[in-house]
Amino acid sequence: MKKIKFIDLSIFLLFIFIILTFFQGYQCKYLKLSYCKIDFFENILLENGFIENLQSTFLFLAIIFLFISFKKFNHNKLIKIFLTIKVIALIYYLGEEISWGQHFFKWISPDFFLDYNNQDETNLHNISNLLDQLPRTLVMIWCGLIPIIFYYLKKKFTFRNESNLIMLPNKRLLYISIIFLIFFLPDFIVDKLSLHPGHYIDGKDIEGAIFYDIISLNFLRLSEIHELIFCFYFLIYSISFSRYQLK
Repeated sequence: MKKIKFIDLSIFLLFIFIILTFFQGYQCKYLKLSYCKIDFFENILLENGFIENLQSTFLFLAIIFLFISFKKFNHNKLIKIFLTIKVIALIYYLGEEISWGQHFFKWISPDFFLDYNNQDETNLHNISNLLDQLPRTLVMIWCGLIPIIFYYLKKKFTFRNESNLIMLPNKRLLYISIIFLIFFLPDFIVDKLSLHPGHYIDGKDIEGAIFYDIISLNFLRLSEIHELIFCFYFLIYSISFSRYQLK
């Protein structure tokens, strides 16, 4: 019961934190309140800001819990293969998130990255849209759709216990998927239906742009909110995985 309460509380706190972040983002973008000039609030969604560092912390902890799981499932070859792939994927994700340590140690990127990386950083995802958008799409599907689809499939079909562990080790992950969809779908719909009129024409604000920014929730760095949810999902997934009891 305590384990469940911890996860429930964590999910609730994440949701409240995201709501407060949007509230702060709205105030700082449109109302220009004085507190917005404080470094913490000014940089909260920027590179090396609080949210990006929180993402890295979630990923690091997720990797630790997956390593813990290796010993527990040492006898199961399928789970060991999956864990190996999962750990490698999350190490890659974390490495790219912190530019393989460059964000902390501040080294100058090698010439290759200075030539091809659009942010002059030591990472791959800023080199091409393929290396950025393909992994991101896969993560979106894994965190946003797979849990919901699998949950409903389980009502009609019986799956092996290993499949249940890999796909949905804890039903509470569904809550995180729903939270992601809440903050993803408005912008996705506005974008795919081409509803947003753009922001400027001939140097002047376009009427209605603010309205679509607000209803799409895209008046701050929305991608960072999505990534925060992904990283939190991986953390709760890894905790749940390490505590799962195969029958």
